[in-house]
Amino acid sequence: MRAVGIDLGTTNSAVAAYDAARGEARMLPAEGGRTWTPSVIGLRRADGKEKQLVGEVAVNWAARAPRDTIFSVKRLMGRHFDDEVVAKARERLNYRIVRGPQDDPRAHVELGDETCTPAQLSALLLRQLAANASRSLGEEVTHAVITVPAYFLDAQRAATREAAERAGLHVKKIIDEPTAAAVAFFGLDKNPGDRSRILVYDLGGGTFDISVLNAVKDAEGHGQFHILQYSGDNWLGGDDFDLAIVEYIIASMKREHGVDPSHDKGFLMTAKAKAEQAKRTLNEDTVAYIVIPAAYRTGEGRPLDVELVLTREQFDKMIEPMVRRTMELVERTLEEQDLTPDDISDVLLVGGATYTRKVYETVESHFGREKVRRNINPMECVGLGAGILAGTLHGVECPEPACRRPNDDAASRCTECGASLVNAPVFGETGLNEVTGPSMGIAAVRGNRRDVFVPIIPRNTPYPLPEPQQRSFEATDSRFIRVPVYEGDDPVASRNAEQGVIEFELPEEIDPHSRVDVSFNYTVNRTINVRISVAGTDMVKVDTPRRQLPPTPAPEPTQETDNGWNEQLLSYVMGHTEEFLQSYEAHIEPNQRMKVNRDLEQAQRALDHGETGEYERLTGLLYDDMLHQCGLASKFAQAERAAEGASPELTGLINEAVRLVKEAHARGNPEQLSQQERNLTTLVARALTEANVAEVPTEEGFGGELRIPDHRLDT
Repeated sequence: MRAVGIDLGTTNSAVAAYDAARGEARMLPAEGGRTWTPSVIGLRRADGKEKQLVGEVAVNWAARAPRDTIFSVKRLMGRHFDDEVVAKARERLNYRIVRGPQDDPRAHVELGDETCTPAQLSALLLRQLAANASRSLGEEVTHAVITVPAYFLDAQRAATREAAERAGLHVKKIIDEPTAAAVAFFGLDKNPGDRSRILVYDLGGGTFDISVLNAVKDAEGHGQFHILQYSGDNWLGGDDFDLAIVEYIIASMKREHGVDPSHDKGFLMTAKAKAEQAKRTLNEDTVAYIVIPAAYRTGEGRPLDVELVLTREQFDKMIEPMVRRTMELVERTLEEQDLTPDDISDVLLVGGATYTRKVYETVESHFGREKVRRNINPMECVGLGAGILAGTLHGVECPEPACRRPNDDAASRCTECGASLVNAPVFGETGLNEVTGPSMGIAAVRGNRRDVFVPIIPRNTPYPLPEPQQRSFEATDSRFIRVPVYEGDDPVASRNAEQGVIEFELPEEIDPHSRVDVSFNYTVNRTINVRISVAGTDMVKVDTPRRQLPPTPAPEPTQETDNGWNEQLLSYVMGHTEEFLQSYEAHIEPNQRMKVNRDLEQAQRALDHGETGEYERLTGLLYDDMLHQCGLASKFAQAERAAEGASPELTGLINEAVRLVKEAHARGNPEQLSQQERNLTTLVARALTEANVAEVPTEEGFGGELRIPDHRLDT
């Protein structure tokens, strides 16, 4: 068995292998001696035959077959055809994106006469990468650590795993790209005992990720990583810089020649290649010349040339809104962890787009040039980190405290005690303590609100989970139950990203109004498992969300609203919020207090003017302020709520954890504070699971009723 690390990128992909004797990873060569392979799939038609092309040969053939050249397919992974991101892709990409066959709601791509899922196309690329690595290493590559953007949702991670399995690879771990980059950086020049708080600014071809993590090198020289927070944008990257230049070229054609070449696929492909060259030129020079002979032919067949000058000042102005968007996300991420730029010791620039002068100068201005590390290649650090993990993660550890036996990655049960390894942690020289992304939950009914999002696994929960997290609901009077699984943090379920559906039917002998327990658990690779059971019966359904089913339509808005009840609830929450500000004053930052006060003022205006349509939204906003947006104060508020319904023993543990967090905060010890915060988060999650404490108090006793489908959707 040989394992490698694979950086499966939007624009380019790369492979790295770990050399145990030297204790370091190295990039493996692809065709032509480069260390990267273009993430491009093409189709060549010749002599009545079709041949699939991968990598550089697909790029070289692209101008001849622009509609059969697939790039940036990573942006489509695990997405529904009706997704806003897919709609944007259909407008901007040259190939055909279609709905799946037989009502499959996922986005598919037409390549020649075939219709493929993005996972099938990515499998072609992964197979090529594995073949190149096997040739370079002189032995067959069978296992891989594969990187994904930190903000990839559950369906996107599942599609990545599917692609690897189609390529014949066993996935040791799916790892976030910023985490992999930090592993590579920290292993490069840190000594035993060194500690860092790292912010990873990862601007690739198609996605932008930020991660904040604490890192320490233990006495044996092994890195231990604690991920604190991540954020990002799945449609923001260097490709968007290129497209801004393409729009500039199109505008010049309209102005100079009175033609619009925006629908000519061949022109767009050539223009994008020239845009990439101009972007790279402007990193060093103040002017780039864009010349494309016979770029476009008019209806009469007359060739038109492109001859343009693009200055760095013009380019900077084009991309300024996108760069500003990245820094807004950076600032928000720091605020959510009660951090400032001064609290960051190292800023790591990752991804080819960080070579752009406007980008790195903006980051240096924000954090200080001395913190921005340039001792590792932004194009290689993700792959190198994945390679280190491939060589230093050796399997999974049995989660049973009395056992803890190491097991192979592929094992489903412990070879020693037989315990399930579904949520077993990885083990090896490199230590990883990861957190989830957005909340995972389901849609439910609360009173007259039929589209309430009920989180089951809250955002930023440490995983693998020590045990499943559960919420209880009341079944409706329908025997057919459809449970859509959502990922996101919007209080309205249908505004989050649906990750799939669980469907089941209550047997005749079970009362339709029975209590239904829904529990979620993540595997070590953050794949969601759902268990649905009916209390007092032996009915149990365990499944992963089915992604091939049609998405769940949002319910029609109710004609009547209980404005009196909503007004009372908003008034109650406003009072509770003011008490929160007073109780936790010492742990609320000034910018956080300003935001909460603004939201309180907005709520008061809504009450004064009778804006009944705003009551529900503002109630959710104030609860989000208290429970999620005020850093340590929010953690203490969560702990207080959780302790109310916990056992005396667990209440004591929570109170002690709160005390230790406050002590670490007072001492200004960031490492100890991070450790104690994680312990408190775990205890709160355990208490919420045991007590079924709702995120927002309502008149219902549980999370609400399971939502009735508007009509039964055929499976």
